[in-house]
Amino acid sequence: MLRVLFGISDTQECRSGVDAAIRLFSKIKEVHFTLVHVSPEVLIYPESGIMNYSQTEVVANEQSKQLIDEFMELFTQEGISCETVLKMGNPVDIVLEMAPSFDLLVIGASESSMFYRLFGSHQNSFIDNSPIPVLVAK
Repeated sequence: MLRVLFGISDTQECRSGVDAAIRLFSKIKEVHFTLVHVSPEVLIYPESGIMNYSQTEVVANEQSKQLIDEFMELFTQEGISCETVLKMGNPVDIVLEMAPSFDLLVIGASESSMFYRLFGSHQNSFIDNSPIPVLVAK
């Protein structure tokens, strides 16, 4: 069985990557996807000092759950076996820590602007540091 780790995020590139992964793997019977979404830790520096910290974290967790459920539905509609994992922390560190248990890491291609690739994308970190093959889907 091919074990695939797919790091997901709420970007158009990741959504396009899901479409590509489904096209590539929907005909393979012996494949299992683990969809992982890593939320950055919620850091709040309120100026007023009045804030409901627990409610902010609940909202962030609910948004992450909705996102991962949406992606899981896309895979299950195509008959692709998958499970989901929600984690909190640094996306690169967590995905790379999970990677050795899988055969392939799939990520969505970065936005094309040079500024985004330099300052907003984790793509190069995954490619350069992954202990398993990386498929950049777009």
